Amino acid sequence: MRKGNLMFLQNLLVLMLLCAGAFGQSSVHNGKEHPRLYAGKAEREEILQKIKSQEWANESWEKLLGEIAPYVERHQSDPEWITSRLAMYWEEGERYTQCYIKGQDWDYGEGNAPVPTVRLPGMRKWNDFQNVPLKDRIPYNESGDMLGVSRSSGDKTPVLVPYKESGHMIRNNNKEILQLAEKSAFAYYLTKEEKYAKFSADILWTWLLGTYYMKPPLDPEESTGGLGGYAPGGIMGYYDYEVIHDDRQVPAATTYDFVHDYMLANPHEHLSQLDMNVTDLAGDVFKRFIEIGLVRGGAKGNWNVNRYRHVLISMLVLEEDEYYNDGKGMEHYIPYYTEISTAFHAPLPKILENYNKETGLWPESPGYASGMIGALLEMALPLYQAGINTLGENPMIQKAAMANLGWLDARGNLVVFGDMRGGPLNYEVFERLLTYYTWEGITDEAKKVATVINKGIASDQYDRSEVDWRRIILNQPINTTENTLPYHRAAYSPFHRHMIMRNGNDDENGMMFTLYGGMHGSHLSSNGLAWQFYGNGYALAPDGAAYESYWTPDMGYYSGPVASNTIVQGYSKGEITVNAMDPMVPSGQFYNESVTSEFCSFADVSADEKRRLIAMIRTSPTSGYYLDIFRSDLAENDYIHHNLGNRMTLSDTGDTPITLENSSIENPPHEAYSFFENTRKARYADDFKATWTIDSVAPALNVDMWMMGQEGRELFVMDAPPTTLRPDVTPGQVNKAPQKTPTLLVRQKGNNASESPFVAVFETYKKGENSLKAVSTIQSTDRFVALEVGSDNTRQLIHNAIDKEVYETPAGSVFQGIFGVVSLKNDELTYLYLGKGGQIGYGGYHLAAIEGEVSASLTIENGIVAYSADKPVMIKLPGGDKKEFSAGKNIRIHPSK
Repeated sequence: MRKGNLMFLQNLLVLMLLCAGAFGQSSVHNGKEHPRLYAGKAEREEILQKIKSQEWANESWEKLLGEIAPYVERHQSDPEWITSRLAMYWEEGERYTQCYIKGQDWDYGEGNAPVPTVRLPGMRKWNDFQNVPLKDRIPYNESGDMLGVSRSSGDKTPVLVPYKESGHMIRNNNKEILQLAEKSAFAYYLTKEEKYAKFSADILWTWLLGTYYMKPPLDPEESTGGLGGYAPGGIMGYYDYEVIHDDRQVPAATTYDFVHDYMLANPHEHLSQLDMNVTDLAGDVFKRFIEIGLVRGGAKGNWNVNRYRHVLISMLVLEEDEYYNDGKGMEHYIPYYTEISTAFHAPLPKILENYNKETGLWPESPGYASGMIGALLEMALPLYQAGINTLGENPMIQKAAMANLGWLDARGNLVVFGDMRGGPLNYEVFERLLTYYTWEGITDEAKKVATVINKGIASDQYDRSEVDWRRIILNQPINTTENTLPYHRAAYSPFHRHMIMRNGNDDENGMMFTLYGGMHGSHLSSNGLAWQFYGNGYALAPDGAAYESYWTPDMGYYSGPVASNTIVQGYSKGEITVNAMDPMVPSGQFYNESVTSEFCSFADVSADEKRRLIAMIRTSPTSGYYLDIFRSDLAENDYIHHNLGNRMTLSDTGDTPITLENSSIENPPHEAYSFFENTRKARYADDFKATWTIDSVAPALNVDMWMMGQEGRELFVMDAPPTTLRPDVTPGQVNKAPQKTPTLLVRQKGNNASESPFVAVFETYKKGENSLKAVSTIQSTDRFVALEVGSDNTRQLIHNAIDKEVYETPAGSVFQGIFGVVSLKNDELTYLYLGKGGQIGYGGYHLAAIEGEVSASLTIENGIVAYSADKPVMIKLPGGDKKEFSAGKNIRIHPSK
């Protein structure tokens, strides 16, 4: 078994190489051998054996060979085909050596190098286009105009995108070609076939020399926050406007590592003019990326981390310090990640201080948080190969990786809130932990992370056999078939103002909702007091996240309350107060410790003038529903609900369609209303139903919504922008761009929604499997709401109050508290549930707090009565006296033990 302190990189070698005809002199290389980043010469046979014995590794290897084969074979007779598709300043006289930036975009270039230089991206911002396939790209493209197809439009006809409007197309073009070189270099490492080395080396020579002759861009007006060049400050990298996107160095460095010896023995003819060998040339280029990377992007947040994930690889392929005239080699630079702080960057110990010690969460949205721990683990393995164990020395990295599980839905997708598009968990995080635990022989932890990987495979979220040479090297055999993830009923992060509640965690029948407040900054959004709910493992009532980029107009829609399920007016960001939640997450923790009821979960949250209660009621192992009671102390409120669906219908409670007329939305409270299309309206004050149908899958999925009527209501049905750009976060890719999202807006005017709240019940189900039969209002006052929700052979009496009064309802229940449920089956009581309250009673059964407020349940099953309570309670059974009972979980009280 490999150990960090036994890595081959600790063995110092002296390579005496004569590069015939290159320099007319011998080149003495005193340093560590190549390759070294992920594996060395000693590991080659071990990797070949893995490919023979592990099906996933063999499939990945065969796919890799199949992917590069057409390019490598063509290269034998047409070596210019691939290099001509690199984005370069090709034209003689315009092979710029100095570029200038203005307004964070390319302005102009100066100078003329003896070889073509690598083209700088034309602009910082993204655009809507992606490159056409490599075979269709323009060879020796002198203008930099790129052929692209729209990402969001249904029209996939290629268009010519001007250089200065090309977004990330230049960057992605060159990265794609360098990654082909990287894969081919790995193939050379394993097969020793020279055709792979030549393909990789020819690409890398073109890129290295073209980069060597280019000085770092200058920004005289400091639009990127600094002057550019080598001056510290600002956000610009060496070959990108954002140092965190200076990523072409990574495939270049890994390619160099695998084919270093080949390139040393087969030098480019231009090196004789420079009096360099490839080690000198590459060292010069990679050190520029490092030097600039360490003084750009700032010392805080994800920029600090993402800058390291690129420059660290460049650091690790350098030779030892004494090889270079300036004394700056690998040993010099690595401490700038592991220990040395400056005004411009913060090393690993300070990075880890960003993580919440109790929750293990990074202080940004889930996508960024997952990316940050992924970056730390991505860097940990090559460092481990170099004898530096950042994982064993920093247990927070492991804790933070496991904390990501708290943000997963049943399918393994990250919840969407803030600046992120969702999608599967980064399973590389757990692969890298599995690698580390296997190397270190930590079998219990290895089994835990293997379970997560198995879950991703089982739910088709992760494929171990995808083409990835790093996985072939690093991934380890999995010695367990377990794929059931442990889950918690509740998770809450006060920093993110975000809570998750679950009941079950399987794709088919698990229930889950999220409730959260708004925040500006940390890649979170000013989205108001918003919620999402799930069915069949998908967020069926989602936050929208199909924005093109941070700079495009649609970001104004997706980053605010109009793309969320909330009330648009009033509160959009700021602190929230958790009035009650059950299961409760104790202070200083991420998860709940105990569960009061197997059937009921809820959270009641206030923010400024808003107060929202979301509850989840389980009616059977395969059915249940969600409750939303939303109060807003404003005279006019727009309650907006986005739901996945190919179509939507609106009807009264008797299923008669409500007539809608084409109409605009008068006096829109937010400028993002301009994104709504096909708007129709009805004035309607009674109870109503809405149904969304997803028939792009079979069986179809449905969401039914019942809403209690209020005076002053207008109902708007409209087409909102797409929900997602991703193909994997909605069933059947419904509402993926360019499809619109069917959305309901309920406007209430002249009727304060604190006293006349929005009250809705939602059920998700497969076609023909709905369980709810009727929803009706039992009682409604300005401080209290009671509903009856009936399903197949059960019904629940739901209670919610915002005061401490005792309410006796016409249905025969008594209630005092924030939330309470009386559940009946065939008209016989099955349970009482009290969520942070004083009392609840029905039919001779009574459950009450002894002092203050209590969360408690009383269940009756087959004549056995049991209770759970977080504080002492008073319980009365039919025909009996009141008795006091201490706090406890599932304690049987009748028949007495």
